[in-house]
Amino acid sequence: MTPRAAQLVLADDDPTIRKLLVLHGERGGFTVGAAADGAAALELVGDETEVVLLDLNMPRMNGFETLERLSERHPGLPAVILSSADEASDAVRAMKLGAMDYLTKPFDPDELLAVLRNARRVRRAERENEQLKEALGGTGPDVTPVAESEAMREVVQQAVKVAVLDSTILLTGESGVGKGMLARLIHARSLRGSQPFVTVSCPALPRELLESEMFGHEKGAFTGAVRRRKGKIEAARGGTLFLDEIGDLPIDLQPKLLNVLQERRFTRLGGEEVLEADVRVIAATNLDLERKMAEGEFREDLYYRLSVIPIEVPPLRERLEELGALAASILDRVAERAKTRKVRISKQAMAAMQSYDWPGNVRQLENVLERSAAFCEGGVIEAGDLPAGVRGSQPSSRVPAGLGGIALQDLEREALLQTLALCSGNKAETARRLGVTEKSVYNKLKRHGLM
Repeated sequence: MTPRAAQLVLADDDPTIRKLLVLHGERGGFTVGAAADGAAALELVGDETEVVLLDLNMPRMNGFETLERLSERHPGLPAVILSSADEASDAVRAMKLGAMDYLTKPFDPDELLAVLRNARRVRRAERENEQLKEALGGTGPDVTPVAESEAMREVVQQAVKVAVLDSTILLTGESGVGKGMLARLIHARSLRGSQPFVTVSCPALPRELLESEMFGHEKGAFTGAVRRRKGKIEAARGGTLFLDEIGDLPIDLQPKLLNVLQERRFTRLGGEEVLEADVRVIAATNLDLERKMAEGEFREDLYYRLSVIPIEVPPLRERLEELGALAASILDRVAERAKTRKVRISKQAMAAMQSYDWPGNVRQLENVLERSAAFCEGGVIEAGDLPAGVRGSQPSSRVPAGLGGIALQDLEREALLQTLALCSGNKAETARRLGVTEKSVYNKLKRHGLM
């Protein structure tokens, strides 16, 4: 066996631990290449390598540097790190750099082999997936978001890079920036891409219904439960479970979700049967979860389980250079849905849009363009077709005249849009200003097709 034929490449500067790791690796059926530091380990990585095992603290090149070099030279190759029990923050940092999993010293040999074998399965499945895509002549429909700004290109590159891993991902960013689109991109580029993508909107349902929606229920579990019902976790089996607005998950449901992430098992509401949770979890939030943790509204252990790989999506105002491409893409979809000719945007209208800061982000842009396209003349959106706030005029604080004859549902929709914009997409503040509950805001957004 030549060193470059190693299926498992490991690095640890402690010779005793290194020998022990080699023995366990060989016992697990791996051909093993061992090194005393990261630089030497990189020399052992070849086409046959399926997993890399790294200690964090090593001379010459430590585990962090090795992870960075590994991701550059061998993207998608699973890496597992070893850390001391008091190095939890280092382990989190390593996961952010692309490590697939981590173990603490002293490690359990059976747990070590289970982690390494799982990494090998992921690597082999990835290779089979790539070969299948090549045989089929493509990768399926393109769900890549518009990314013409440096900030968004970096986000999309991150998403594509981590998609092949099965790690949990936390997407953060303001409301309407496109976290749902990014979650779909990650799913489409993952090994689970041909399986279901299932969304749970955490604030959209009362606590009792949300628990049943997520975990399912048995017949008789509560009043009205006349038959067994599978939940979203079961519906997403083999695929991706997208937990939208995870910051709104009720505190008493958070331990149940934590158990799913830790044990990969769950039970239906009112049931005793333990079911496997074969899902990849992607969560999204526009809230400050660290502040919610400090206020006792979000569990710290759940936060760290969710944010194994955090990705922050920048607001639209920080990537206005791609406004034109975004607008063109949106208008293409509008024309396709309506079966009409695509509408253009005049230079004056585009200049006004470029001067606006888009507090509601891409979702607000979609609403503005859909409305403006419906009312413009000659197939061109002029500045006058844009809402007053977008074209530079501040909306009046009093109720305007001339509302007679306008359908109430249209007034309600416009009130929602304008108030959301004034509140920078904050639904709780929107509810306060409109004098309704936050749940009502979500229901109205759904009814008007704004979510």
